[in-house]
Amino acid sequence: MKKIQFLDSFWLKVLAVIFMTVDHIGLLFFQRGTVDINTDFYILRAIGKLAFPIFAFLAVESAFKTTHIKRYLSRLFGMAIGLDIIGFLFGFIAGLTPDKNYLLGNPFWDLFLGVLAIDLLRKKNKYSLFALIPVALAVLSDVDVPFYGSLFKADWGTFSIVLFLCFYLFRILVDLYLKNKAVKDGLEPETYLIQSGQNVHNVSAAVALLSVELMFYLVWRMWYDCPFLPGDFVPIGTYGTLASLFFLLYNGKRGYDNKVIRCCFYSYFPLHLLILGLLSMSFGVLA
Repeated sequence: MKKIQFLDSFWLKVLAVIFMTVDHIGLLFFQRGTVDINTDFYILRAIGKLAFPIFAFLAVESAFKTTHIKRYLSRLFGMAIGLDIIGFLFGFIAGLTPDKNYLLGNPFWDLFLGVLAIDLLRKKNKYSLFALIPVALAVLSDVDVPFYGSLFKADWGTFSIVLFLCFYLFRILVDLYLKNKAVKDGLEPETYLIQSGQNVHNVSAAVALLSVELMFYLVWRMWYDCPFLPGDFVPIGTYGTLASLFFLLYNGKRGYDNKVIRCCFYSYFPLHLLILGLLSMSFGVLA
């Protein structure tokens, strides 16, 4: 496993950014289609769905490894609320109601809620009960009301919080198993974690993603009265499962990292959306 683990956190982020950009190119430059989904739209957005699971995986890694979790949460919260403020201002100027304003809600809310839930659960005290709050907010993002849209503005909603919780649960169960195995073998509890912890965490994250994607795929099939047959159409989001392959290539290292690089990654999201949006409007695609 070690021989194929050549991707550090920096390069995983670069890949996720590329996938995200491909997703938004498909969204802003290709029409979905009224009856059948446009092939170009489908392919580009399917590739793009690999981005969020990678970002979520790295966010969980940060939640477990960082010594400045509050600082990390504040950055995610600042980006999430800052983008929503821009969205509200745009909607006000353009005269859009919140349910028609697609600039409201962004994946930073999903990342913030997921990391917050994990941080609270890791405390393993009375404060862990407050993890129900980010869970509830994520679920509310899938509940729509007239003229406002989703009650809480987040991109991935229930899927994202379930994914974060499964990442956490699978990781904790694996750690517990390895520690118990070490004790049974007469070794220090942390022995197997030190020897193969990153490899096992990568595999557990891949299994968690596969499990959540399968769960939501079956729910989707049941919603359309065909729970167990694959059918002719695979929901676009299901292709996010392929991100699990990149988890297995992760070596656990941070890679290139400084304030400038972090600033570039954070600022890329709003800047690339602005540029792509303006280009799309100039070509008459985005109305």
